[in-house]
Amino acid sequence: MSVTHLPNTHYTGLVLDQKKQLLGEGFDWLANLRKQAAEQFSASGFPTFREEEWRYTNITPIEKNQFTLPDVAGQVDSAFVDSVLLDDCHHIVFVDGFYQAEFSSLKDIPNGVIVSALSDGLVDNEALIKSLLDSVVETPALGFINFNTALFSDGALICIEENTVVDKPIQVAFISSKQGALTLSNTRNLILAQASSKAQIIETYHAVDDSCYLTNVISEVVVEPNANLSHHRLQSESTSAYHIGGVYSRLEKNAIFNQNSYTFGASISRTEAHATLGEASDCTMDGLYVGQDRQHMDQHTRLNHAQPHAVSNEFYKGILGDYSTGVFQGRIIVAQDAQKTDAAMNNRNLLLSDRAEVDTKPQLEIYADDVKCAHGVTVGQLDDAAVFYLQSRGVDNQTAKNMLTFAFANEMIERVSFEPLRMALLANLLKRFPQAGMKKEWL
Repeated sequence: MSVTHLPNTHYTGLVLDQKKQLLGEGFDWLANLRKQAAEQFSASGFPTFREEEWRYTNITPIEKNQFTLPDVAGQVDSAFVDSVLLDDCHHIVFVDGFYQAEFSSLKDIPNGVIVSALSDGLVDNEALIKSLLDSVVETPALGFINFNTALFSDGALICIEENTVVDKPIQVAFISSKQGALTLSNTRNLILAQASSKAQIIETYHAVDDSCYLTNVISEVVVEPNANLSHHRLQSESTSAYHIGGVYSRLEKNAIFNQNSYTFGASISRTEAHATLGEASDCTMDGLYVGQDRQHMDQHTRLNHAQPHAVSNEFYKGILGDYSTGVFQGRIIVAQDAQKTDAAMNNRNLLLSDRAEVDTKPQLEIYADDVKCAHGVTVGQLDDAAVFYLQSRGVDNQTAKNMLTFAFANEMIERVSFEPLRMALLANLLKRFPQAGMKKEWL
């Protein structure tokens, strides 16, 4: 694997020196990009709750830990890998941020599709990687984005060539090993759907055991004219871990992009979904976040309508129990030239205890005059009358609450057409809200 070095630099929670090896030796453009990101991060540091977009999420617990950047992946039992890989998919697997060829299934990738690790693709697809890397994230990049650019160890490169329809979904599976405790998994995914292509990408995040580690991952997505791309993201990390992730996309003319986020794990998690919409493009963003104990889940979305006639629909649901906290910050920006924009945002939250909390902040910034934009927010608790009705039919109190909570969340899961992913989401949901007669069937 090609490596490069960063200059002596101190980060809060992590110390790098000139002996630390990173992907990219012999590629001056990548070394310069890393150096620039490292310098920008050293100047700005991690975001703080004093910044408006981070005011609800305090990352001090992350900064207080001394995470190490591993040189190699830890050991993972093949049975565990099999348990998190979805049926009827092409698979590319990473453990502790490093590509694992023995667990991946890339030999049957069809013609017209490139799927590889960045560590393998830098030689064969340097021009493609160079054109995509750091091309979609906002500039100047701040905080965890610069942190990722400076330190990413590997990641997936996926390119769907023009007029290609992929036969089945591509799963990018990230796993933390037992040896991954108190380590940093820093990965970058580059996804390109060329003109008139169609594909489905699924990112999943799991841990072998309940250990503390930090995942910092960015996916950059480009959807070219008339392409149709679906992107699903299942985050089921250790509940002692920290997860910072972002999906940054650019849609060109007549492109269709569906981005779906499902958050169940991590002690503190932040998921960003940003999209810039070209002319007559169509973007759908769905999300479900389910918190318990003292989990904190921050969902941050931004839809930039840059060109006319684009359509966006955004629907997020949150369920918060115990002492958990949730955040939804949704922002729709309509540029002056983006006439005939049609945008809708909806966020609904269910609080299962008096101690749970959610902060929701929808925003519309409209600079055009011929648009159709709307947003809605609800925060509520279970209906006592509905609970009583179920109890009157012989259902105990807790099962009645679980049934109603499951029904609230299941609306988002039913939108998933790919059955293996839908079953995995149901399994995560039923672990939190078990119900007699269903648990055996789905788990």
